[in-house]
Amino acid sequence: MRIPFLLILCGPLCLAHEDDSELVFDRFFGGDDGWSFQLQSEMESRYASEGRDMLDGDSLATATFEAAWNAASMGIWYGKSPDQSYDELHLSGALGWEWEDLKWYVSYTHLRFPDDGAHDHEVGAGVSWAGLPLDMKLSADAYYSIEADGTFIETSLHRDFPVSECLTIYPSLVFGINQGYVSDGHDGANHIALRLGGEYQFAPSLTLIAHVSQNFGIDRDARRHPGDELLGDFFHAAVGLRWAF
Repeated sequence: MRIPFLLILCGPLCLAHEDDSELVFDRFFGGDDGWSFQLQSEMESRYASEGRDMLDGDSLATATFEAAWNAASMGIWYGKSPDQSYDELHLSGALGWEWEDLKWYVSYTHLRFPDDGAHDHEVGAGVSWAGLPLDMKLSADAYYSIEADGTFIETSLHRDFPVSECLTIYPSLVFGINQGYVSDGHDGANHIALRLGGEYQFAPSLTLIAHVSQNFGIDRDARRHPGDELLGDFFHAAVGLRWAF
């Protein structure tokens, strides 16, 4: 078994649980031994998390710093809305491994919400399998909230398409399941998302990143489950820069 370098993009781990779980594996497994660092900033048209438009149509600006050494990584993620009084801070750590077509990780994230003084702790795990036909990959991530005493699970089917040496696009299909993580939302099938992401490396250490995604809520029932109020069908997009060093 080889223990590779893994740098977690605070994706389903600490990046507000966006629908890009497969990228955690594809971008950061198999790097060189030793230290590596990364800064990333994005502007998102909506704050999409757990299939919900968390800020009800308002945008979110995010910044991430990540550091990794071999199989261990740590990250700091901060998000703030320019449209309303909302900010959120995540501190995370993770370990990842690889064996043949399988890659997996375990993680811990501490979440803080400065505006209302709330906080939470999450434990996560994920696995990715690259043995499907047509170079498809299947990933699954689960994260457990201590505060909510519930779990959210996301599975994704995904494939990379290298367009050129600099440009890669990656369509994916995401399916989410709520099991008490959104404590006042319904349990079971939660949402489906169709996502198209892209990365353009225009310098050795600088990459332009972007994605568009269409979310479809499943079994929304805001009358009986107030946590379903923001669950629904919506489109969102993001663009940003990544600096690796």
